[in-house]
Amino acid sequence: MYVGREMLAAVPEERRDDYLRLVEEISDLKYQLGVEVARQLPRMFVEHDDAAIDRYLGQVRAIAAIGWKSGVEVAKQLPDLYHAPDRSIADAYVEIVTDATMGAPDDEETLAFTTELNELERQLREIEPKQQRAQELKSLLAARDRRDERRRKHAQELAAALPPILARLRPRHREVYLREVRLVAAADPEAALEAANTMLDLLNGERVSHDGAAEWTRRGLDVLEKNKEVGRGYFRMGSKYSLEVLEELREGLALRQVARVLKLYATALSGRDVAVRGIDEMSSVDRFGPDHIILPDDMRFFEDDDRNFTAYKVAAAHGAARIEFGTYRFQLTDVPDAIEQLMERYGSRLA
Repeated sequence: MYVGREMLAAVPEERRDDYLRLVEEISDLKYQLGVEVARQLPRMFVEHDDAAIDRYLGQVRAIAAIGWKSGVEVAKQLPDLYHAPDRSIADAYVEIVTDATMGAPDDEETLAFTTELNELERQLREIEPKQQRAQELKSLLAARDRRDERRRKHAQELAAALPPILARLRPRHREVYLREVRLVAAADPEAALEAANTMLDLLNGERVSHDGAAEWTRRGLDVLEKNKEVGRGYFRMGSKYSLEVLEELREGLALRQVARVLKLYATALSGRDVAVRGIDEMSSVDRFGPDHIILPDDMRFFEDDDRNFTAYKVAAAHGAARIEFGTYRFQLTDVPDAIEQLMERYGSRLA
């Protein structure tokens, strides 16, 4: 509560903290009560001791508890009554105002009304939190209903888009395609619209195996669970992470599937028995040798196995040609005249 500067100045300096505290306490009961007490206390601090001040505030509080307007008037009049020769006058004054404010004791009917009202107010206080919770639930359900409406809209779009996509899907991919698209649709129909088109391209283009398609979907669902928009971008191949996962899962043509054919092919071209080895064997054999060819463990330069097999054949033919024409059999001792000329020209710098 705001206290005027002139009122605070009228209070002895050493009592000003007490003055502000007491005014604040009375103001908590009723602001108007605090205003009147703030006016009266400065002279109370000058004219009376602490016992009188406590008596004054106690009587003001008692009257205010049954009628704050009477309390304001009592707070105004009491300091003057304390100067009366008979101390009992102030007390009698408070008793008269108290009885006048309270009135006669309530009759039985009034007491019954009061009791009933108190009970109803108690029940209303208990109901209030339930009403607040009911309102919260209504808001939550309304928000979910809006989300459900959007979901139904995208489900309708998915229903229209799927038949022409399924007509383009190769039959051998049908089972895995339907399973994975259904998983995405259950999580988010909008993402399923994206996944339906993307999965068609991945499977028809042989870019992933059936197991790879399932893993690609699983990782996308993890993203979708954390963030719907980012997850939808994943399924339309619009995120870096989606492309990274696809590159990781893309199997290509494994060397082990075609190693025997490539061995026969390289042997026929070079005219000698040639072994075909994978890069994972490089630690146990020379990278270049006259009796073997090192090839990648899998070829996934192209999106289909036929062209990847062609790339394997080109690499095998290259290696067979080196073997046939002795690229790896060459030794400097095979050209002694050339070595002698180089030594004469460059001397020790050849070492």
